[in-house]
Amino acid sequence: MKKLLRTYLPFTKAVMQGFMAYRMNFYVYILGELFQTVVLIYIWFAIFSSATSEVIQGFTFKQMVGYVVMSTLTSMLIGNEVHWDISQDVKSGRIATNLIKPVNYQLLKFFNCIGNIGINLTFLFLPLWGGYTIFDFISNGVIPNITNGLLYLVSVSLSALILFYINYLFGLAAFFIEYVFGFIFAKEAILKLLSGQLIPLTFFPKGLFNVFKFLPFAGLVYTPTMIYLGKFSEEDLLFNLGVQAVWVLLLMALTQLVWRKAIKRLTILGG
Repeated sequence: MKKLLRTYLPFTKAVMQGFMAYRMNFYVYILGELFQTVVLIYIWFAIFSSATSEVIQGFTFKQMVGYVVMSTLTSMLIGNEVHWDISQDVKSGRIATNLIKPVNYQLLKFFNCIGNIGINLTFLFLPLWGGYTIFDFISNGVIPNITNGLLYLVSVSLSALILFYINYLFGLAAFFIEYVFGFIFAKEAILKLLSGQLIPLTFFPKGLFNVFKFLPFAGLVYTPTMIYLGKFSEEDLLFNLGVQAVWVLLLMALTQLVWRKAIKRLTILGG
């Protein structure tokens, strides 16, 4: 383990050093996400104001605000740039130097991802979550449930792994197609919808919801957010954590399979 950390931690540190050099991009991203959050809260305010009931699909307006805030913070926390990094490695030819290094390429990218999450946690999640928690306590007298918080940490750790493997797979698409920008952009749009970031999955028709809850995307945002809010029964909690764990294992195996096929297609010119 010590050898592993000694080999790969420098890649994590490199991501953090890069962040210090390009902090403005990070702050612009935060402003964009906060703007989206405010817009979503306003939309839900309009929906609840015109509704005939104070509860819609099991949510009060205060609970919906909590969902919007925590779903946004969760998506920010687990975010990584692995797909873009891999596509740039292939496009620029850096993939060749990475492959001749005495390191595992997937582990290299995984420790890059840890660097991204460390930055997100320190400079984004904790300050914004702390601010929201204080505001929620002052406005509504709500104190976060410790048990739900601990279960959230377990779930969001699985979410981070699922997103890493999904992004890694989409990054490997650069080995098979020349133009990956549109491909990845479409993936981002689909993830926002099917992960529950824009709207809780329970708002979809029952048939679609019963399909979506078995997909890996629900485990990205919807599952950890619902756990944090205490919206799952014990049975639902175990089921959704189980689905997350299974998808981590399936995606781990799938990335190995796709990598073996991708590396056979790689041709580097020059040298």
